[in-house]
Amino acid sequence: MKLGNLGKFIFQLLRSLTSIDKKHLLPIPLLVFLNGLAIVALGSLSIYAKIENKGAGIENLFSDPFNRSTFYLGWFTGISEILWSTAIAVCLFTTFLLPPANRKVKGFFLVSSLLMALLYFDDRFRLTLILVVFFGAYTKVKAIVYSIYGSLLILYGWKFRQIIKKTLYLPLILSFLLFTLSSVVDITPMTSRGAHAMLEDGTKLIGLINLTLYFWYACYTEVKQYILDEKKL
Repeated sequence: MKLGNLGKFIFQLLRSLTSIDKKHLLPIPLLVFLNGLAIVALGSLSIYAKIENKGAGIENLFSDPFNRSTFYLGWFTGISEILWSTAIAVCLFTTFLLPPANRKVKGFFLVSSLLMALLYFDDRFRLTLILVVFFGAYTKVKAIVYSIYGSLLILYGWKFRQIIKKTLYLPLILSFLLFTLSSVVDITPMTSRGAHAMLEDGTKLIGLINLTLYFWYACYTEVKQYILDEKKL
């Protein structure tokens, strides 16, 4: 590209940036905050690593699990994380897309996303296992945590039972049952590692498939109805 054309391109780019509609500037404070927070956090970690000579620890934070002899390491775990993220993102997107008039439905999707986020963060960052290490009682700690999660799911189902009844709720019920089975197997001693992994993590994976499909279709139905109602106005 010639210098003259390059200068013209830069001029046009700057001109377009200065003529942005004001409504498009609304997210900028949030973008500045999030980017600033990320920069401060990463910068603080870098300074700490430099002072304490912890460069390897910083590298571990960004490392992906990979083993040349076991190249499939964590494949199903990665799929589970994608399913968790998809279900949470779809629910949050629908929550902010629907109008305020749909307050109950918005609340259903918002609480669903927050509850799934709690379960996902526990699964991803091993929060329950951290508690096990801290208190030193594997079965007891896991039983208490799973009881709390079970109580939350029961309250959730009771609170939004009227909305759930209007949806194709079979995958949701199936996912809850599979999560329950996975939790029971997790605190049950088994001699076969393969059978334990399949009954615990395999059932959880199938539960996540059903959970994601349920919310995908439920959100699709609500958004589609909202679009049709808008066209009638």
